[in-house]
Amino acid sequence: TAKNVLLVHNTFTNEVDMQFAQQAAIANNQTPYFCLCPNANVYIENTLPNIEQFRNNNVHITLGTDSLASNTSLSIIEEIKTIQQYFPLIPLAEILQWATLNGAKALEMDNHLGSFETGKKPGIIVWNNTQIKRLV
Repeated sequence: TAKNVLLVHNTFTNEVDMQFAQQAAIANNQTPYFCLCPNANVYIENTLPNIEQFRNNNVHITLGTDSLASNTSLSIIEEIKTIQQYFPLIPLAEILQWATLNGAKALEMDNHLGSFETGKKPGIIVWNNTQIKRLV
């Protein structure tokens, strides 16, 4: 049995939904992860989840891209840019954690991916000519 539950898109997820998902997961000894795919949300529904609401409820957030059937790109960097465009007050460090360590935890791969620690192989990507708005 998986120890995590991955809830994807969450465009219309509200506080009651978050509480229900958390309670149901905990009852099954699981952890819920809310995977946001902002560019797919805009592509499909022309709207975004209320990311501040997820943050205010202290839920585990991770990022995804969905697929090319509902997105123009499979780039996490593009997802980060979209979040920064619509939610400029969210610190980049927090968004990067959603894109890296939280994703590894959601997929139960954090013992060897997702962060720079001895014994891990997180992989490194060098961003050139990428317009990320702020470093902190």
